[in-house]
Amino acid sequence: MKKVFISAGDPSADRHAAELMKELKRIVPDIIFFGIGGPLAESQGLVSLASQRDIAVVGFWEVAKKYRFFKKLLARSKKLLCNESIDVFIPIDYPGFNIPLAEYSRSINIPVLYYIAPQLWAWGKGRSHKLANCVDKLLVVFPFEEKYFANFGINTQFVGHPLLDYPIFSKPSKDFDKRENIIAILPGSRKQELIHHKHFLNEIYELATKELPHYQLAVAKSPNISDKLIQSINSNINIYNDSLELMSNAKIGIIKTGTSNLEAMLSGLPFVMFYKTSPLTYLMAKRLVNLPYISIVNILYNQFLVPEFIQNQAKVYNIIAYIKGLLNNRSEYDNIQHSFELLKQNLGSSGAAKTTANIIKQYL
Repeated sequence: MKKVFISAGDPSADRHAAELMKELKRIVPDIIFFGIGGPLAESQGLVSLASQRDIAVVGFWEVAKKYRFFKKLLARSKKLLCNESIDVFIPIDYPGFNIPLAEYSRSINIPVLYYIAPQLWAWGKGRSHKLANCVDKLLVVFPFEEKYFANFGINTQFVGHPLLDYPIFSKPSKDFDKRENIIAILPGSRKQELIHHKHFLNEIYELATKELPHYQLAVAKSPNISDKLIQSINSNINIYNDSLELMSNAKIGIIKTGTSNLEAMLSGLPFVMFYKTSPLTYLMAKRLVNLPYISIVNILYNQFLVPEFIQNQAKVYNIIAYIKGLLNNRSEYDNIQHSFELLKQNLGSSGAAKTTANIIKQYL
């Protein structure tokens, strides 16, 4: 029997973990899974050491408040790695927790196959040397990452992006005329993010309803978020449980920075990116980030393809003015969709989970 420890700390990682586990079970029938994950990974047989609602936090101050919780979880994870004779450790992104656990795994001779690299090229170049000392193989999902991490002596392989495995992204994206008059709002998958953005999102709703009366506003709800919390923003707002369906059909989006930016691009949905966080988190992040862009779409495009409204620049009237202008400029709208399609092609083909599973099998 083969034993694998998987650590997926947020809803996006949970989805990718579940797809990888499905592929591993197909080619290694006697495999069992331990670790940390959410409902999708649990549906594939993972017994998680913690609820993903407790670990899906972001921001320096927010993480610091849960220091004792994470310290205990790290200790429990180390104990399980040691006592269960784990064959392979698979961390998925989530570097603050996964890199220390990878260091411990390596110290007790458990191979570490890191799937979906932390974005150290954006904010933590110094950590890349640390990563080099605690992974046996790094499986990256963006083409440029292969060369970047290889420069630090890390055994790196590009496996494609797991989002391309989703059937919805294999279809051609809809053009302007085939999309519904919906403004998609993706406020984040973490409860703390939604609470922090609550007043801001209500202002968005009020002004958009006034300036764009022929459009409906809809919020994509993460499984971690209750309907009640969404409705506390505005009781009239529409709720979608399937964010990918929403992005595939809406005409434009207002989207928090993160994986949802990439999903919007793959859906062919023009959007604006926003983010507001605590002043301390913002100041510390600003010192660490070494790129001129925050959205992964702009990073891949290497210029501002989508506008970024961050912190004090995230003014509601600016966001609505941009949206209104873009909806009335068909040529610019079409150009953005064309650029999105080119970026999608540059990400390669589908099969990331399958490719990764076959690599892991070699270590098992």
